[in-house]
Amino acid sequence: MPPHTLSALRTTLGNIDAATRRTVRMPRTPARPAWPDRDYLGWRDPSAPQRGYLFTEHAGPLRGIMLTTTRARAGAGRAVMCELCRIPRRFEQVSLFVAPTGLAERRMSTLGTYLCVDLDCNARVNALRPLTPLDPPAEALVAGRRAELAERAARFIDEVLAVR
Repeated sequence: MPPHTLSALRTTLGNIDAATRRTVRMPRTPARPAWPDRDYLGWRDPSAPQRGYLFTEHAGPLRGIMLTTTRARAGAGRAVMCELCRIPRRFEQVSLFVAPTGLAERRMSTLGTYLCVDLDCNARVNALRPLTPLDPPAEALVAGRRAELAERAARFIDEVLAVR
């Protein structure tokens, strides 16, 4: 994914109104991994921590959505799996995020899914290594997981935007 400016990212947010779009803030720290190794861009808003953003260019133009986190969490001691990276994590590392839909009809319905709290599945997928000697080589494993991550992120964003 190539680098984008904040104004370019703001204009692609398809599930919020113009007033909310102007309040979007970029994270203070640079994106890791580097831009070419990203399959989507996701971050939590530093000025409104309950909000997050997902952007992708997978199979088309840049498009993005705003998400809000909920207070619903899995029970303590349970493992939960993020729907994007599909890596099981501890209960406090995954949260339910919802994306507003239906702005045109003023229905304000939402679509939700469980995602990593920091919205940075790229770093975890790029760090995957084979667990057993029977697993494919590290490069093939990471490439396959990155393709799946990009596809799932694009599919979720498309689902949110299609409800409009």
